[in-house]
Amino acid sequence: MVSFVATAAKVLKASLHGFFAIIFPHQQTMSPVTQILDDIDESNVQILDISNTARCAIVCGLSDLRLRATYHKSDTGRAKRDEQYNEELLFQMASLFKVFIASGVILVIDKLSADQAPENPYRKLMGAWDRPFAEVFDKVAGHRYPKLGSLPGNPTVEQLLVHFNGVDNINHLLVAVDGTPLLSSLGFLDFISQYTEDTGGQHEERKERVLYSNSNYILLALLIDAASGSLQEFLEGYIFQPFGMTRTFLMRDTLRSQSESTQRQSYVVSSNRRRRAFRPDEFLGLTDIVHIAWLGPYTSATDLSNFFGGIMSALDGKTFGLFDKAVAESLCRGWAAFDGETGYKRCGLYTDLKTKWPGSHSFNRLLSPKSNLTTHVLDGRPSDKEENCVFYLAGTATGWGHTAYLIPDKRTFVLVLTNTSGPVDASDLISRLCLQEILDLQPSNNLARRTKKWRNMTTNQRRRAHYVQMATTMFNQNALVIKKLEQSNDQPGDILTSSCPYLPGKYSSKYGQCIEITDWRGENNDEEGVLCVTISAGPNRSQRMRFAKKGDVFRICSRGPSQALAVDCFDAWKTLEFEVEQDKDGTRYLSRKGLNQRDYYRRDP
Repeated sequence: MVSFVATAAKVLKASLHGFFAIIFPHQQTMSPVTQILDDIDESNVQILDISNTARCAIVCGLSDLRLRATYHKSDTGRAKRDEQYNEELLFQMASLFKVFIASGVILVIDKLSADQAPENPYRKLMGAWDRPFAEVFDKVAGHRYPKLGSLPGNPTVEQLLVHFNGVDNINHLLVAVDGTPLLSSLGFLDFISQYTEDTGGQHEERKERVLYSNSNYILLALLIDAASGSLQEFLEGYIFQPFGMTRTFLMRDTLRSQSESTQRQSYVVSSNRRRRAFRPDEFLGLTDIVHIAWLGPYTSATDLSNFFGGIMSALDGKTFGLFDKAVAESLCRGWAAFDGETGYKRCGLYTDLKTKWPGSHSFNRLLSPKSNLTTHVLDGRPSDKEENCVFYLAGTATGWGHTAYLIPDKRTFVLVLTNTSGPVDASDLISRLCLQEILDLQPSNNLARRTKKWRNMTTNQRRRAHYVQMATTMFNQNALVIKKLEQSNDQPGDILTSSCPYLPGKYSSKYGQCIEITDWRGENNDEEGVLCVTISAGPNRSQRMRFAKKGDVFRICSRGPSQALAVDCFDAWKTLEFEVEQDKDGTRYLSRKGLNQRDYYRRDP
């Protein structure tokens, strides 16, 4: 019996090696593909050490094979691979959730609208792809939402899915400086048409342009919610349950009751590598469709791999409820091009690994957009070699950094999730290393040949050294950007309210956001108060922050020195300085240089 089992095991192992040699013929001279995560383990540890990432989950899908690993790291110790893959870790999806919204849109238009019975709530969505989105939304909004009316440029449903001719980003309206989600669905719908018109005037190329924007997918999520009656129930019934996603949570109460805080906490790393828990024991998002659409639900790496692996299986004919081959193929369609080889499809950014675009949505690029882009190219082989076209997806939010690559032609995907944001997005680098090992790609520049000791390395050794070196280079480069924000945040001192008695009050923008300046006397009700500020939209309100004077302007600063601010302070909230001015009628207002236009907040009567 032992002899039979041993022989069977050898046959199975030989069969696996033969199978993957057909898909990845170059792997025949390398370690077996099943050992990839073992081979790069030390490199992963070094990248996690450099970035000070608390938790990381990796899943590589190679046809029906799954390679998995999870890591943990204390604030001061070395990263370690868990002896057993940790199924319980949870991560907030951020923009990885967009592929689920896209899948939902395909299901309601191509599948659920087919039944034209009067009682079918989806019947009005038949053939909606090429119709103006505003027209489609208003037909299904009913009494659930107010009518949208119109969107400047008249983008179609298809165009919003591929970020073409859509709506400018509104992250500064979605989230406060401290990371608090603000906008509600009704608030969003109330101003989005006006905002699109206002910001469109800043762009001569308003039409015929590709612009990645959370706003596009908020609109699409609201469309699904309006048609189905509940986005949460729709996703549970048509996607999460069919794909076996048992640890994906859209509701706070369920998340709280079925997980522990250590399994879902996120962290922020400072310029000096100090790591802090971000908003401990809080659940950001999950209270409104707008929040869910851009922050996403909490999920596990296993659940996401079930979905991405399911897409590959569906392409081979397997069905998951209504999600079949036709839906999977539809997810790979659409096209809004940056150039001849890169653009958005419904599934995400589609590009060749020889381009600069893989990794372009990572926090690494947000911090240093002008860094040497050749170091980011995954495939450095000559252009006459075979193409490796992939779908690239990324999710970045304060405390979270995720990367996914899908290669449908090879039935392959790589997924890396982390619960830490800082000078280095470890998910970006580790996912690249996984891809290069699987596809046997070469680093794109001479970075791995700068020291003599690397000249005698094997290709694999140079490749791994390349990514560890990239982590170090990126940290040093990006830490300077973060340090500048930290210094600007810490330097201004508190301003006594008595020195600016005219300033306290509520200031409102035309887009529903309010800045309230108050006289704060501290926990002990001090004799003299200092200026503090909160940002709100409807019932949602940020934490109290300092409103400090810096020269002739006032600056929003965190409550205490060196407390973490949201990652959007490197993007939509990059300008935190406000000028105080007066209208001709004497009414005071605040203004700041926004991302798309100047933002004005007029004092309420």
